[in-house]
Amino acid sequence: MAYNEILFVELDDDRVYHTFAYQGAAVPDMQFFDIKGNPVNNPQGRRCKTALYDITKQKWYLPYNLPHFDWEFLGRLYLGVKNMSEHNLKLVKERDDLGLKISKLKKFMKSDDFYNLDKDDQERLKAQKSVMKTYKHILNERIYRED
Repeated sequence: MAYNEILFVELDDDRVYHTFAYQGAAVPDMQFFDIKGNPVNNPQGRRCKTALYDITKQKWYLPYNLPHFDWEFLGRLYLGVKNMSEHNLKLVKERDDLGLKISKLKKFMKSDDFYNLDKDDQERLKAQKSVMKTYKHILNERIYRED
């Protein structure tokens, strides 16, 4: 699986976020980043406009224009993705897989099955979720800090 797309979202307050994606990716589980590359909350479910840039075809799929967007940023981002090592691509996949597992765990923790567990098991699952989120944060740092 190749990360050959960059998905951009622009919120009502003109903030623009992006994530690396691929066809069929589970967008609700993906980590988004601001213009400076800092992780931000996934804007899924919020009112936003979207744009998709296909890296391999170097083509925009725009239902609208991004009026406040720093187009130079796309150039820097594109060059980084274009030259992304195979190792970094594996880190991105690992991060996205981990995000999916965290989402499933969060969903389970809201279910009756979770509350039917004894308190010790509930606490262990809470600790597990915390460690998984820390691990995901570290993966994000590695992805965006490695050359």
